Amino acid sequence: MSLDIQKMFSIWLFLAFFYPAGAHTSLAEPTLHQVRIEELSKSILAFDIANDSDLAAAALSDLSVRVWRLSSGRVIHEFSFPEPPTDQNLKLDGEYEPVSLHFSPDGRTLGVGFSNAICLYDVENWTEKNVLRVAGEDNLRPGIIATSRTPLLRQRTAQEAQAQSEQPIRDINQTMREWVARRHRGDGRTRVRDFAFTRDGMLILASYCRGGCWSSSGAVVAFASGTDPVRLWDLREKKIVWEKLYDPQGVISRVVVSPDGGRFIAVNSELAHCAVAAYDLSSGEALWSHRLGPCISPPNVQLLPGGRSFITNRVDEANRKNKEWRYAALYETATGNKIADLPEGDGISAADVSSDGHWLVSIIWRGTQFQIWDLQAKKVIIRDVPKGWKRTVDCVLNRVRLSPDNRWLVVGCNVRGDLAVYQWDEGQSPKP
Repeated sequence: MSLDIQKMFSIWLFLAFFYPAGAHTSLAEPTLHQVRIEELSKSILAFDIANDSDLAAAALSDLSVRVWRLSSGRVIHEFSFPEPPTDQNLKLDGEYEPVSLHFSPDGRTLGVGFSNAICLYDVENWTEKNVLRVAGEDNLRPGIIATSRTPLLRQRTAQEAQAQSEQPIRDINQTMREWVARRHRGDGRTRVRDFAFTRDGMLILASYCRGGCWSSSGAVVAFASGTDPVRLWDLREKKIVWEKLYDPQGVISRVVVSPDGGRFIAVNSELAHCAVAAYDLSSGEALWSHRLGPCISPPNVQLLPGGRSFITNRVDEANRKNKEWRYAALYETATGNKIADLPEGDGISAADVSSDGHWLVSIIWRGTQFQIWDLQAKKVIIRDVPKGWKRTVDCVLNRVRLSPDNRWLVVGCNVRGDLAVYQWDEGQSPKP
């Protein structure tokens, strides 16, 4: 079978599974109207859009959370968290405390994960409705000495300089091994890595890291401690339903709950390797797992409507030569079996799926443009770059979010903190 025929057969399998014959009529092609480019001035750690609203929220590298209207750009609310004391030597330059955030499915609550707590805020008056945390998990472990991000410098005495010059030069490899070991141990704090609401808004699934866990350029670098938990919280009772420890060599870096609330898909991250797996939501028991494969960052996981299937990067097929992690495929949620590859093209680095399952919005692997797939028509219908976008070596497109009501599309760059805001209109007729 030739390569072109294989690709066409793969596309046919993908659409045949997701769109049974006669299930859908042709769709109007969406029209995008660019509203503005939001310049947030700080690196973006997390971003979300509320359902049935133009309310957006971003967590920034200065540990602030900004909430604003996409339609007008008007800031509605802003607050910040104090940086907790820690040993700054455990961090690299440009690493920050991780912050995660998500709106509840009804758009009435904003959840923010910081340190060991998930704080829930009422978006009407911004009062704190609930806090989910375990007491004592924000304490430094014995032996950790808190240091300043900008250490005080003083001139050495002649005696100190002489004593230091007489010390043997340490082996660089041994120094790095000791530093990595300290990163795995962490500073003693438990930090929220990711969380997700169930569709009814009654439960929150959260993953945590207890080793070195820092945000960098919109991604989180997490060193496994061997005791990094995943918890299911009951919001009404404010208690943990269950807690599980999975791979002692890895951290659960991403969690996505299925629409029916029966399962969740998670990404297990070891250093430079990832694996996608599924678990029973009610018990936390593992259902299946892909094999570990090389990855630069945790892959996207996009569950399609109904939860029967999901799209993610092909990490389990990847190696350092073929770099299959750049490309995505459709998988069956119940078994983890691959249904079909998405056409490879330029690869996918970030993606989001519309709530009706008609559209897939993705950033191509190099981050030079975004594209919109019509999943029914079997093709990419829009390729674009935001007007006025300033592309630099350290800032390419790497974030995308389509609002749950399919009214707003936001694409942007985490490092620079720039977000291009689009109004999304499906009322136009398809182009000939």
